[in-house]
Amino acid sequence: MSSKHYNINYLEETGRFLKTLKEYSYNPFTNISEGTVIDLGCGTGMDVSNLGKLLGDKVTIVGIDHDETMLNKGRSSYSDQANVQFLQSEASTIPFEAETIAGLRAERLIQHLKEPENTMLEMRRVLKPGYPLAIIETDWASLTFYNEYLPVEKKIISFLTDKKINNGIAAKKLTAYMNSAGFKDIKIEIFPFIIRTLKEANEYLWIERMIDEAETEGFINQQEKEIFINAMHEADIKNYFACSINVVIVSSIK
Repeated sequence: MSSKHYNINYLEETGRFLKTLKEYSYNPFTNISEGTVIDLGCGTGMDVSNLGKLLGDKVTIVGIDHDETMLNKGRSSYSDQANVQFLQSEASTIPFEAETIAGLRAERLIQHLKEPENTMLEMRRVLKPGYPLAIIETDWASLTFYNEYLPVEKKIISFLTDKKINNGIAAKKLTAYMNSAGFKDIKIEIFPFIIRTLKEANEYLWIERMIDEAETEGFINQQEKEIFINAMHEADIKNYFACSINVVIVSSIK
């Protein structure tokens, strides 16, 4: 079983799907006219590039990720942007001095961390006083499929939140994390996403792959897997497939 709920193609596909949400998440940084902004857990660098274009040449956007393959993709894709850079590092040890960063953004990062509280403190350490933090997270516990097999759905969600994803309920904890770390002016926005085809559910949620893994890990049995997957396929063929999931943006100021 893969330890990651993402790869390069997954990040790029979901990036297109979440275009409106991404643009909204840039709002806390629009008043920054100089200095350095970090996109922590930047993946392939889509948001690094977008922020670089939005904030202009006097602002340096630094994408940080632990995965060198992701970073190399970003370096090759955005080599023409002089104000973007990519650094390899773990999120728990941001390679900047205290109070030197003018803004920090992290999208779908906290869910992967086993000790998110430490990373929150690290974010606060590097930020300048009065400057913004924005975190975007998938609320995996909100995943809903509109069919009759609710007990199986609950087991699949339990697999995602309790086993597959290190911190699968991170979205529900973000405000508490920020409050405990000493951030102020905390705000939360919730974005519901409706998916109408099984193809999109597999592209954006890897849902059939996750159901297979849920069976492998013993959260559901083979019969439950077959019943649930057959129900999804039938709904898709008859054009009434629907599932939904929430994504949250929590912003604050140091």
